[in-house]
Amino acid sequence: MSENAGRPTRRAAQAAQTRQEILQAARRRFATEGYAATSLKDIAADAGVSVQTLYDSVGSKADLVRRLNDLIDSEADIFSIIAGVASETDPRALAAVPARVTARLLGRCGDIMRACVAGGLADPGLQPLLEEGARRHRDGAAAIAARLGALGALRKPLTVKQAAVTLAALAEFRLAIVLVDDHGMSVAQVERWITELSIRAVLD
Repeated sequence: MSENAGRPTRRAAQAAQTRQEILQAARRRFATEGYAATSLKDIAADAGVSVQTLYDSVGSKADLVRRLNDLIDSEADIFSIIAGVASETDPRALAAVPARVTARLLGRCGDIMRACVAGGLADPGLQPLLEEGARRHRDGAAAIAARLGALGALRKPLTVKQAAVTLAALAEFRLAIVLVDDHGMSVAQVERWITELSIRAVLD
């Protein structure tokens, strides 16, 4: 077998880089101009590619929106936070994970997240991004609750499902925005506030 088997070709690597640049351009545009005011021509120009290249690399504007969740998770480095959940045995550390994820998203991607939350009320095109983000948020909370249940750490008579709903609600990104924008809390204070409430609410 060739030693290059399984490695990405130069063309594939270039295509991946082009997609990344297009997504970054879309992220910046959506955050500053809003979804409705941003055209594919604008995004293509910012990325230094033709509109046809944009279509070939990413697809339609709706396809581009669906891919933004992966970019946001990558920018916030969410994987580094959740990587150890399956092996973590400290209930308090586990209960703090949703708060840490939300704080990381707010600190590193607050601009695009705010734009999407605000724009989603008026722009149906943003709904896939919001719905996918919400699904990932609920799934993450469910995984934490399941792990806490397996450790026998949940406050009685709380069920795993109830704990998942509680963790997801307390770490809801829109709540975090309200705490920062309306109540003057810092991102670090928001993380501590959500963590403390989460621990009290779900742990035995």
